[in-house]
Amino acid sequence: MNLEHIKLVDEILEGLRLESSVFSRMTLFGDWGFAKDALNGAPFHLVLEGEAWLSASGSGEPVRMTAGDIAILPLGEPHRLLSRPDAPAVPWMQVADSMGWTHWKPGMRFKALDLQLGFGSTSSTLISGVFAFGDHRRNPFFKALPSVLVLRSGDDSEAARTAAAIIPLLDGELLSGKPGAETVGIRLADILFIQVIRHHLSSTEALPQGWLRGMTDAEIAPALSLMQRFPERDWSVGKLARELAMSRSRFAARFNEVVGHAPLEFLTDLRMHRAAQSLADEKVGLATLAESVGYSSQESFSRAFKRWSGTSPAMYRRHHGKHRLAASSSDEGTAAS
Repeated sequence: MNLEHIKLVDEILEGLRLESSVFSRMTLFGDWGFAKDALNGAPFHLVLEGEAWLSASGSGEPVRMTAGDIAILPLGEPHRLLSRPDAPAVPWMQVADSMGWTHWKPGMRFKALDLQLGFGSTSSTLISGVFAFGDHRRNPFFKALPSVLVLRSGDDSEAARTAAAIIPLLDGELLSGKPGAETVGIRLADILFIQVIRHHLSSTEALPQGWLRGMTDAEIAPALSLMQRFPERDWSVGKLARELAMSRSRFAARFNEVVGHAPLEFLTDLRMHRAAQSLADEKVGLATLAESVGYSSQESFSRAFKRWSGTSPAMYRRHHGKHRLAASSSDEGTAAS
């Protein structure tokens, strides 16, 4: 990526409103396994000592993780966390219910848990949590990521070295009981997320169809940048093609080949995701919001948003506003991922 594209990725990461939720430090003994349900968030697992195996839907063979390794599931897919590849897995919700824990929901804040589970002489210690971004599954950035991202402690990269320095600090904060420890832990986990993303962007040679591949394509990247920066403009395939000094037909074909969607289909998805973020913030009127994402009337915007999300803008705002309010009121032991 050139400097302009790196800057755009930085802006998108900043706009995610990342809120990591570090909720458990687990020491697991003997033979253990947990089956984790899908989440509207990005679960992460960090191995402090010993090893663990991560098996995610659609990711192929189980991934072995050793001390210092970090795994993130950007799309929140169901997965299993195991002591060995073929270990039996107990539903995590069953474990949480038996402990009387509150099930995690986006926006929920809680106090970190220090858990010891299982029996036996061998043990592994992990930190698990969730990165929450709102309705992240529709975000073009996340849809371009693989189901599992792994940063290994043995990688010869700046990201791995930075993570190695942060992990002991994060672990220390979780156990300290000091004022502000939860806030510091969340900020440190945020940094780990950015390091894993940086590592993926710098180490992946052949990207699949999608937004990230488009950002590395010399012909298509300028169009993505224009749509990202100016979603309110009255874009058409012809106008975007002229900005890139390409014919309309060649631009449309190239865009679909690289990104996997037609240009205006991608633009609509981008506009609606940005609108959803604004609705969740509850800071802007619908007419103003419609104009800011390129719609001439509140009615046309509302119809497009309902086709995209399955619900009206007003219902989306009410649901996410109430959800955050209810979630933020709980600071009891919380378990998910």
